[in-house]
Amino acid sequence: MLLIGTVLSAAMMRYMFHYDDSVGFSWDAALMYGSIISATDPVAVVSLLNTLGASKRITTMIEGESLLNDGTAMVLFLILL
Repeated sequence: MLLIGTVLSAAMMRYMFHYDDSVGFSWDAALMYGSIISATDPVAVVSLLNTLGASKRITTMIEGESLLNDGTAMVLFLILL
């Protein structure tokens, strides 16, 4: 999902907002932007689960998935850099 979000974010910057090579925003820069912006942040979900009294296992799984997304985004950014 992170890779799809990265490509879609980059395409949005290039085509919808017209940030293209004429303004110095190459595909490499667009993909680096997409890799940073596409990582999700589950703070609101974890807060809601804690408020509702959900099990610790579910909260830990969501936090772990967020860490995996953040790590993947960082690796993708460094590869593109």
